[in-house]
Amino acid sequence: MVRTPLAALALVALSPFAAQGSERRPGIDEEGPPPSPGLSHAGLAVDVDHTIASAAPTDLGTSSPVGSERAYAHSVRLAIEWAVADRRWFLGVASEAGAAAVPPGTEPSSGARAAVFGNPEVWARALWTSRVGLAAGGGLGAVLPLPRSFDADEASAVRAIRVVRPWADPAYQDLALTLRPFLDMRHVAGPVNLQLRQGLDVTARLGGLDAGDNRLDLAARTSIYAGVRVARPLMLGLELHEVYQLTGDVATPTCPPPCDRLRVQFTLAPSVRLVFRHVTPTVSLLLPLSTPLRADVASYVAARIHLGARVPLP
Repeated sequence: MVRTPLAALALVALSPFAAQGSERRPGIDEEGPPPSPGLSHAGLAVDVDHTIASAAPTDLGTSSPVGSERAYAHSVRLAIEWAVADRRWFLGVASEAGAAAVPPGTEPSSGARAAVFGNPEVWARALWTSRVGLAAGGGLGAVLPLPRSFDADEASAVRAIRVVRPWADPAYQDLALTLRPFLDMRHVAGPVNLQLRQGLDVTARLGGLDAGDNRLDLAARTSIYAGVRVARPLMLGLELHEVYQLTGDVATPTCPPPCDRLRVQFTLAPSVRLVFRHVTPTVSLLLPLSTPLRADVASYVAARIHLGARVPLP
């Protein structure tokens, strides 16, 4: 996994170049990774993500690739965050939904066309900032379970939906409560913006357990973002996401327990962003750098369209 001290050293290393500070443009804060609001902002931050993916599906029974047919998945996420105390204390809520079309494998029941609503997430966080461009903070989130149980078609569709954004896996857990403590760090050095988030997912299953399930599971999350302002309205970015299932059962018929090679997934996401005063549209790609988590699919490529809006409040 990516270690926090090393990432922190990388951020601090640029401090001699941060003479302009992180709040160099009054009223507008530096944007972070497209999936989430910037670390500091005033008023309301509204973020909408559309992700469309094409994947090579795997068979539900054998975890082997299913011929040449492709699976297609789409997810949309809405996040709203309120700056309770200007650029210091924040409250947020997010909700998402997904749909997928998965071809059948050797088991006809493994194919499906279905749409599902994700579990809502709420969080609170705090942030400290300095004039030399450093900002640090942390918070606690919770993914709240909807009163539902996935049927066979929905469970098959979820396998394709969740693999594209594995850090959002708790949103598609069935009857599970997830607590998400996290730490944030950001450093702005001239046109360069570096940001780190490291967190831990603690998931408690509230319903019945299937074979191999644990009542309590832990997963580590790390996201590193680097953005460069190449022109006044244009920003190029690169995200690296890591999800590591510390305790989950990720074994498959072709990878017996403990099957450590399927516990971790790295995702690379290059992006192009236009930064205006109150709106920031972004287009990016999501590319797996390792075997997708749990081998729910053999491979995939995804495109993401993100729209962020900053709404000042009186």
